[in-house]
Amino acid sequence: MVNEILRAKLSDDPNSDSYYCRIENTAEKMLTVTWPTDDKGIHLPVHPDQILNFYIVREGNAYSFSGMVENVVSEPLPVVTVIISSAIERIQRRQDFRVKCLVPLEVDATLPENSDKGQQTALHLQTNAYDLSASGVSMRTKKLLPDGTFPEIKLSLPDGGPPIKVSCRVAHSFAPPENPNKFHIGTQFLNIEENNKARIVRFIYNLQLKRIRG
Repeated sequence: MVNEILRAKLSDDPNSDSYYCRIENTAEKMLTVTWPTDDKGIHLPVHPDQILNFYIVREGNAYSFSGMVENVVSEPLPVVTVIISSAIERIQRRQDFRVKCLVPLEVDATLPENSDKGQQTALHLQTNAYDLSASGVSMRTKKLLPDGTFPEIKLSLPDGGPPIKVSCRVAHSFAPPENPNKFHIGTQFLNIEENNKARIVRFIYNLQLKRIRG
């Protein structure tokens, strides 16, 4: 990958102009690139913990991945170091890295109790995430959260920061035959703030690095 040309954009502004950069170095989920610059020589305004989307073309196919800015250096060569936070996939199939973990999780949801009468019931759960990425979290619960439910979750990362509060959409839910009283719930984050996404990316990176190093 070294010396390959990438196109970079701000994750929170997909309609922004393209900035180009060259891969300088790669190492354990990290990527160092020349500071992304447009065709007028203007640098992309980046800062640590910012999420960027990268695009690359190989053999006529377009691929993308995302990464969090870990560090920026302006001299002698302006470079940006990025923690890669998703696999390099064809654009239609991009998938964020997921990691198995046990992280305390609180869930609040409103469930329909009697659809004919419009009745609803409030549900509060305390459980653990068992699978986490920058785009969603999976959990196991004793209560079913139906597909299409929109719970609010509070995720407590062991990084000393405050709990991450975010709205989610239940993407899938099922009870495995071997344990029908324990539901597997997979959720997708909705409008997660960039600083919270950056915290999750850093947590996943540090956890993977710790496991790699034993």
